[in-house]
Amino acid sequence: MNEVFLWMLAVHIMDVLISYSIYGWYLFDITGERVQFQKLGKFILFSGLSSGSIGFVLLYMSTLNDVAAYMISSVITLVFSAAAVTFLWRYDAWRAFTISCVAGIFQVSCGAVIASVVAHFLAQTESLLLFYAVYFICYLTVGAVVSLILKKMHFSRLIRYFLEKEQTLWLRAAGAFVLEMMVEIFFVLRRQLHSETIITYNAGVVLLTVLLVMILLYMSGKEESRRKLEYQESLFMQQQIYVKHLEQMQKEMRVFRHDYKNTLTGMYLYAKEGDAQKIQEVLERLEIDFDQKIGEKIHAATQIGNICMPEMKSLVLSKLTKMNKNEIACRLEVLYPIHSFGMDVWDYNQCLGILLDNAIEAAITQTEPYVELQLVYEGGYFTTRVANPWEQEADLAHMWKEGYSTKGEQRGVGLSNYKRILKRYPQAVSVTSCENQVFVQELTVPV
Repeated sequence: MNEVFLWMLAVHIMDVLISYSIYGWYLFDITGERVQFQKLGKFILFSGLSSGSIGFVLLYMSTLNDVAAYMISSVITLVFSAAAVTFLWRYDAWRAFTISCVAGIFQVSCGAVIASVVAHFLAQTESLLLFYAVYFICYLTVGAVVSLILKKMHFSRLIRYFLEKEQTLWLRAAGAFVLEMMVEIFFVLRRQLHSETIITYNAGVVLLTVLLVMILLYMSGKEESRRKLEYQESLFMQQQIYVKHLEQMQKEMRVFRHDYKNTLTGMYLYAKEGDAQKIQEVLERLEIDFDQKIGEKIHAATQIGNICMPEMKSLVLSKLTKMNKNEIACRLEVLYPIHSFGMDVWDYNQCLGILLDNAIEAAITQTEPYVELQLVYEGGYFTTRVANPWEQEADLAHMWKEGYSTKGEQRGVGLSNYKRILKRYPQAVSVTSCENQVFVQELTVPV
């Protein structure tokens, strides 16, 4: 091997390591996860090593011209990166490809601007070592700054809205791919620029990147407006349910007060007769009546008060109302105030709604219907536990399949949707069990 080849190989390896490190940072920013160095290392090894090796062969050892070799290499990079995102971040293929394209736009734009600026200011230097040292240091620095900006502006939320609708995922992936290819073309054009066009070039790259952000802002803004409307409706519904709940408690208190007076009259007679056994029986019955009519409602109201997220509180109240109409006992337990956890509240509401609806439908058919809902903070995790009686056999192996249901035709999409939502949250753990005629669903997410 000659010295020039070894030099090109060393520069290429260094470029791959730094480029894919920055690429990985942006993937974490876009998916909303904290940077995990083990996962980042796997991404660099899997995607960087594979596509980097192919890229080196195409750029330096093939007969293709530079532009063709670079564009083919870029497409291969996207494919390998999308495969890595699917495997490491647990996204489906369309979402993984879209996320890879968006991260690629930021990474290539950053590299293009830095390379053009460094080439402009070090045009007279004859030291390639100095040129690449300055380039790599500036590349890393600017990449870290851009990553911080993406975190501060909650860019992951925009992407989540952008990838919300299943029907148009392929179209959004195609749009992201076109934008990414445009940035790649700008990167290739950098080599053919004269020094006096450097400002125009950098302005073009920045504007192209801003175009991406503006598209995302527009599309996510529409989704956010819809959710704000839902939020206002949920607040209104919450107020209505609260009023009904208080009115019902007031009625129960009036009935209990009337019964209580009659009970005291009877106890007075038993006391005159000296019948302590009868008095004890009356007191026990009075305590049971209070617990059933008033105590459970006061307990439920106290537990609901610990849910400090209005969207979740509204959902739980609506499901409690549904249970009450169907004469299903609800055992609600929320020991500590719930302010936030590592999951979008709207996604969580969809999951909780699916679990509670399934539990209610299953409980109705049982001899002693009840639904148990526990919301627990423990050890840095938030756990949701939904349980209901189930006297039949539970087919845990097939229940996750779309269309599978024990409740008839055109059903069974709930749990498959539930599983689809959880794919967006790799750290979420879902456990299903059925023991002693109790069917239990648990969902645990980091706080």
